[in-house]
Amino acid sequence: MRPQHPEFFNAMLGTIDDRGRSATNQAPELPLILGGHSFIRQLGNDPAVPKRDQCRIVDSCLDHAVRWFDTTYQPERIALGNVFQAIGRRNEATIMAWNFFTDFSPDDPVGKPEYYQPHHIDVILEQLQTDYIDCLVAILLNDPDENKRQEELLIEWQRKGYVRSLGLWIQDPPTIEQFRHDNPFRFAIRPFNITTDEGAPIFSTCKMAGWETLATSPFLRGWELDRMIAAASARGYGDTETLRPIVADLMLRFSLFQRDVDRVIIGMRKVEWIKRNAESVSKGPLTPDEQRRLQHLQRLTLKKQHWWERIRRLF
Repeated sequence: MRPQHPEFFNAMLGTIDDRGRSATNQAPELPLILGGHSFIRQLGNDPAVPKRDQCRIVDSCLDHAVRWFDTTYQPERIALGNVFQAIGRRNEATIMAWNFFTDFSPDDPVGKPEYYQPHHIDVILEQLQTDYIDCLVAILLNDPDENKRQEELLIEWQRKGYVRSLGLWIQDPPTIEQFRHDNPFRFAIRPFNITTDEGAPIFSTCKMAGWETLATSPFLRGWELDRMIAAASARGYGDTETLRPIVADLMLRFSLFQRDVDRVIIGMRKVEWIKRNAESVSKGPLTPDEQRRLQHLQRLTLKKQHWWERIRRLF
């Protein structure tokens, strides 16, 4: 489903101004991105979303000004493409796609990234049932020559209007250095949450290099959220259902309101979480007391050391 001319691409998209407002909808966007893992069973701590509820989740996201949608894996692209075909709101959305091309069932491994090939743009557009991709993300692999060829292919797709902007998965600081002086990528993407000590310096370097930054995994796919809730409940801080929205709020705001984070990719497999997460955004950054509370909860999950291990760290 390729556009016939680059002008088609520009006419279809509208523009986003500096205040984060869409030309087609004047309500301010929230800096959240619905994670594609919301549509698969793997890589999360909750059951997969039934197909009958997928449209409700995307509709609710758009209604709450969450207008970015990530699709990492092939089944995620197919699911989101079917949703937008059903609800007819593609023009309100910003869609991301990645270089994963393995099909899998709910009980299969998700597969690994591949170098982009010339035919892949047709595959992505067909699966998403769209004429353009707002952001196409690349993961660099081991062969420098193949990485360069992949980069050139992405630039060509962008020039032809199949892709609006490009993103890059930032594995480590050397990845940033590769593109410091000649960078076709607009977005830098990597995990950032209460457990990722190296996340803040890397995002700071990305911002200084002119990248926009997208953080992933504020809850570590829900597993760290569950661990913190269980540890807090075991120590008498409350029952798990009471603690869940409190801890989730702290974790999301920790990731989102870091100085060098622009947006956060977050999985949401229940409609009610969309409103709850939007309310978290409206609260703004953590207060000093909330920051200390979150750090305390995270320390509760750490393995208790024996006395000789604590002494050994002193020498």
